[in-house]
Amino acid sequence: MSVKKRSEALISDGTNVTPGNKQYDTVIGLEVHIELSTETKIFCGCSTKFGAMPNTQTCPVCTGMPGSLPVLNEKVAEYAVALGLATNSRINRRTIFDRKNYFYKDNQQNYQISQLYVPICEE
Repeated sequence: MSVKKRSEALISDGTNVTPGNKQYDTVIGLEVHIELSTETKIFCGCSTKFGAMPNTQTCPVCTGMPGSLPVLNEKVAEYAVALGLATNSRINRRTIFDRKNYFYKDNQQNYQISQLYVPICEE
């Protein structure tokens, strides 16, 4: 959550007419997760079939093995652009994926790939 300073509205005699004389507006950001109907994962060719035996739909990319390089699933990019168009977002012609390193017990890679600075779609 971030806080943004509110600009004051003044009457010609200098009286502050900002409702409740509040100086700040509360701005709340939402992070939304969706499940895409792709046949493979976002950064590798492993299946996303529901109900498979545990640990059978993995590869060196999924498990974060040294030297493995992720490759973006083309269908995921198409879905991202379609969602951006549906929400009147700006579609960037160039995008960057960022690797955030951290330890979390259910993420064996110790990193997460995200789009913090130059996402496919924005605003």
